[in-house]
Amino acid sequence: MGFFESEDFTHFGLAALAAAAIGYAVPWTLDRLILRRLMADRVASIALGGAFVFLLLMGGTAFYLTRTSPFPDHPIIIPPVGFAVSFLLGTAAAGAARLAIYSHFDSNLDEPIVFDTDPGDLSQYDDELNAWDEKHGHKNYFRRHWTGHLSLPVSYWINGGLLSALIAGAAEYLDDRIKNGGASLRWLAIFSLTYFAVAGAVWIWSSVGIWRSAYWHRRRGGSWGWGFAARALIVVSVVGTLVRSQDIARAATEFGTLAAGRDSLGAVADMAVSKDGRSLTIRGTLALDAAARFRKLLAASPRVTDVVLESPGGRMLEAERIADSIRERRLATRVEHDCMSACTSILLAGRERTAPEDARIGFHQPAFPGLDAAELQGAFEETRASYVAAGVDPGFAWRAMSTPAQSMWFPSADELLAAHVLTGTDFVISAETPAQKAANRVLRRRALQLRLHDMANAINATGPTRLDALTTFERARVDDTTLTNLYSVHIPGSGAVVPGADLKKKLQRQACDSPAMSAAIRDGASFVHAYSRAGGKHLFDVAVSRCPD
Repeated sequence: MGFFESEDFTHFGLAALAAAAIGYAVPWTLDRLILRRLMADRVASIALGGAFVFLLLMGGTAFYLTRTSPFPDHPIIIPPVGFAVSFLLGTAAAGAARLAIYSHFDSNLDEPIVFDTDPGDLSQYDDELNAWDEKHGHKNYFRRHWTGHLSLPVSYWINGGLLSALIAGAAEYLDDRIKNGGASLRWLAIFSLTYFAVAGAVWIWSSVGIWRSAYWHRRRGGSWGWGFAARALIVVSVVGTLVRSQDIARAATEFGTLAAGRDSLGAVADMAVSKDGRSLTIRGTLALDAAARFRKLLAASPRVTDVVLESPGGRMLEAERIADSIRERRLATRVEHDCMSACTSILLAGRERTAPEDARIGFHQPAFPGLDAAELQGAFEETRASYVAAGVDPGFAWRAMSTPAQSMWFPSADELLAAHVLTGTDFVISAETPAQKAANRVLRRRALQLRLHDMANAINATGPTRLDALTTFERARVDDTTLTNLYSVHIPGSGAVVPGADLKKKLQRQACDSPAMSAAIRDGASFVHAYSRAGGKHLFDVAVSRCPD
């Protein structure tokens, strides 16, 4: 993975050169073997071949990074943005080279490419314009837009702006109807993937049509400035999409996993009803199908009066569906030891809400891979509103929603009572059997591992970071209950290097000043900072496994 983890511009240049070579050879081969037989438009075939190579490079690199990943279970890893830009520039350069060669040396050219020698002389375009209108004027609306035959205002404002807004509005409406209709998380994931595909296809169709229409706008007597502005905005749109490509890929990957009936969070929580039929316990992650399992068990247990929670959190939609069922039956909720993240929505659905004084109840913002704060704003507001509707102090709700997703806020028992998160702390846990103790130890360890993986994913989302002239932070990895931060140090020579006392104090202070990291340390986690030379030779480790009292 080393080559693709570097931010060295030499590596970007090599990636661009490789993309240019592949971007010339593969589309040329495809053109000779297949595309010439399927489409007469050589320019379109060059563009299609370039797009194919870009997707091939991105997909191949993602496959390589995933297969060589040091992380457990091989999560899908998308190439860094720098390499995506390099691939795009390389394939674009190859396409431009083919276009130049094609336009100058192909004697069988049916539609010569026109280079504007005098943009002010409109008469030179008469024959070209008439031939274009004759060729495309009889086609249907969608093909006329694709070829650029429609006027620029229609192409840009109707097929670009209005159609995109209608699709986004329809998707928002259908998403709301599906959620309120009780559809499973899997069906929502399938709908989201469908929306990605439709929106992507419409974006490509509208952008290509606008670009081509801008070419003909001046030839039809329109302003050169408007044509240039339309093309400039298309370029901005492409760049913006490229910048977001990693986030889009992460979201699509997560939706794809859910649509396939799997969940990256792991196994769904264990649920069981007590022997007396009064309590239903949820122990574990609120993963895919947790709500369906809960509703089925609750329907078969009419005597249940309270729900016992022991969960590190999970999917918000699953938690909200479980919370709805609890409110319908007017059940009480109790925390056994830990209730964090999405689990708090279930806790707050209880008619009465209790926990032992040493329970840990953690809050933070909702999150989903690939979605930024702006895209999750609706989820923030819905969660905050549900807290307030449950009687929680509004100031407390704002504090909970201001905690970043990669952190966790653990209010004290007094704060929980004062904010009306809990209605009492008089619940006493009965003596645990050895089997229960062992099960709870395993669950707490698993909850800690999930929190460390969340921290590592949040850290790795920003990619390698140069800290100073010598040190670059590369990535984080999790092994059991240890989170290791990997650094490369660019120093000359081959002698031994040892950490200074100031570095040890700085790293300990950094960990212990973080509420999420200090809480993890109290629960048994260790944070290791591993330093190596740029070539890979290990130098030293600094471990933080305790905080000063």
